[in-house]
Amino acid sequence: MQINGDEITIDLNMSMDEVINFEEFIRPRIEYIEKIEVEENSTLTSSVLLSLLVSIKRTRPEIEIPFLEKGCSTSPVHGTLHWTYHD
Repeated sequence: MQINGDEITIDLNMSMDEVINFEEFIRPRIEYIEKIEVEENSTLTSSVLLSLLVSIKRTRPEIEIPFLEKGCSTSPVHGTLHWTYHD
């Protein structure tokens, strides 16, 4: 995870412990975050992180999360993953 002012960049390849730590870090600071970016060439390995990102977006809809808006990701293990979420 990299922090640059009000923007956070994360790796999609997080373990469960890393997702929990990310949530514990971001929840108290959610009002100050404007954008959550995803590192290029990272692979989504857990639906838990995807669920957390959707929860963050629902909690604070003005946060930009381009990865969610894209609606798909490619994984060498799982192939192409598609999703939809509603504001």
